[in-house]
Amino acid sequence: MTEVRASPSGHLGLFALQDFSSGDVIFEEEAVVKLAPSGNKSSRELLSEWLHGLSKEGTGTKVLWDSIKPPPSNLVPDYLRGTFKGMVQAGIVFMKKYHGDIEPKKLEALLQLYYPTKESTSEAEKAIINVADEAILFLKQHVTTSKTTGKVFSGFEDWDKLHKILLIWACNSFQGGRIYPEISRVNHSCNPNAVIQTTNTGEHDKPNKEGQKVVAATKIEKGSEIFISYLGMLLYTDTAVRQKKLERTKYFTCVCTRCSDADEEGAAQIPCPIAHPRDPHELSLDEDTQYDDDQTVKYTTFIRPKNAKAFCNSCKDATDQETLFKVLQGVCNKTEMFLDTYDNRQANNENTDEEELEENASLTSTMMGDKHWTSNLSLLLHLDRRLKAMSQQMVITQEMPDDGDIAEAIDSLQRITRFVDSLKLDMDPAHLLGDVTIGIARMLISLGDEKSQKYGAEWLNKIEDYVNQFSDKGVQKVVSVLKVAWKKHERSSDDDDIRKKKKKAKHI
Repeated sequence: MTEVRASPSGHLGLFALQDFSSGDVIFEEEAVVKLAPSGNKSSRELLSEWLHGLSKEGTGTKVLWDSIKPPPSNLVPDYLRGTFKGMVQAGIVFMKKYHGDIEPKKLEALLQLYYPTKESTSEAEKAIINVADEAILFLKQHVTTSKTTGKVFSGFEDWDKLHKILLIWACNSFQGGRIYPEISRVNHSCNPNAVIQTTNTGEHDKPNKEGQKVVAATKIEKGSEIFISYLGMLLYTDTAVRQKKLERTKYFTCVCTRCSDADEEGAAQIPCPIAHPRDPHELSLDEDTQYDDDQTVKYTTFIRPKNAKAFCNSCKDATDQETLFKVLQGVCNKTEMFLDTYDNRQANNENTDEEELEENASLTSTMMGDKHWTSNLSLLLHLDRRLKAMSQQMVITQEMPDDGDIAEAIDSLQRITRFVDSLKLDMDPAHLLGDVTIGIARMLISLGDEKSQKYGAEWLNKIEDYVNQFSDKGVQKVVSVLKVAWKKHERSSDDDDIRKKKKKAKHI
C-alpha cells in the first residue's frame, strides 16, 4: 500500500501505492525500541543504579530527569537542554534494555533511519550533532564511571554507534521515546494529508500505547507522498513560528507548499495599526476592534520586518511603530512558550491553572485581535477548560450552567471556527475543534428547548464525518446519544404538530 522512495525534499519519503479516502488506515506499526523509562519503577531502577543507592523521596521520572545536568549554554543552547537530557536518558535505556539483546533486524531498521552527519551544512543539524557529542561525553564521564551503571557499559567501545542512535532518537522519536521505522519515513508538511493515532489493539479494548497507525486525513491519490504534521497545535500558527519550532525540535527548515507561499499568512493577521490606532500608553485595542463582531476591521499581516515597518494591503500604506511591534512580538513569544508548557503538562497528566489560561486568552485578544493565531489558540485552550468545568457542574449539581456562560462559549467556538477555516488547510477543522464542538453540542441539547437542541444538532452535523472516521468508540457513542436525544425531541415536536392539526380539523 506504500513504498519508501526519494522525496522532492531531498530525503526519503513514504508514497501511496493506491488511492486512500479520508479515514482510511494506511498502515499500523509497533515501536522497534522505546528509549525512555516506561514509568516510575523503571526510573527508580535507573536512578538507583546510576547514583548507587543515593535515591531521594519521590524518586521517579522527574528526579532522574533533574539529575542530568547539562553543560554550560555555550556548549548546549538553552533551547536544546531538554534534548541533551533526553539523549543521556536514551543512551542509558538503550544500553540497559537493548544492547546485546535487540534483534539484528530491528537494530538494522533502527540504524537505517535518518540522522544528520558531520558533513551537514545545516546550522540546525550542526547544533544537534554538537549536543550528541556532549551527551556521549556526559555518559563517559558520569555514567560509565558509576559502580552500578558502569557495569552496563563494561567493555563497550562502539561509541560511534551510540552517537548515531542518540541522533536517530532526537530526529525520529515519538512521545515516550518510541521509534517506528516506517512511520519515521513519513515527512512533515504544514498542510498534512494524514494523521497519527494510537492503536487500540490491547486486551479488553485498552489502547496499546506501543502501536501507532497512519490515517488518511484527506483524499490521497496513488503516487502521492504521505505527509503528517510534527507540530501539534503549532500547526495553526504563522510561518515564522512553525519554521522556528521545526528547526529547534526536528532540525530542518520547512519548505512545504504552505511555508513557501508568500501570500499564506492567514494566521498572522492583526488589526491594521493605521486604520485602528491603539491606546498610546497601553497599546491595547478598543473592544470594537478587538472582537470585530460586525466584521468591519481592516487587517494586516504581522511579520516584523528588519526595518520595523509594516505595509497594510487595506490602507495601501506603511507604518513604522517600533515599540508596538516589539510588544506584539513579545506576546507571540510568550504564547508560544505557553503552548509548549501546556503540551508538556498534558503529556505528564498535569493541569494548567484556569486563571493562567484566562489571563493568556485575555492578553492575546486585547493585543492581537480576532484573527491572530495567538488569540485563537489561547481562546481554544480556555474554552476547553471552561466546557469541562461546566460539564462537571452539571454532573455534580444536576443544574445547567448559566445561559450567559453557554452563550459566551458558543461565541468563542464561532470565532475559533472562523479562524481555522481561514487557514484553508486540507484536513478537517474538527481535528482541532472536535472535542469543544461536542462539548458545546452537549450543553445545547441538554437545555431541552427546541431552538437550543436544533442548534446543538447543527454543530454535531459539522463534525459527523470526522467523528465517524477518526474518533474512538467512546466518543462515537456520546455523539450517538446526543443525536438520539435531539431526534426524540424532534419527533415529539412533530407529534405535537400532528395532534394540533387533528384537533383543528375536528373543530372545522
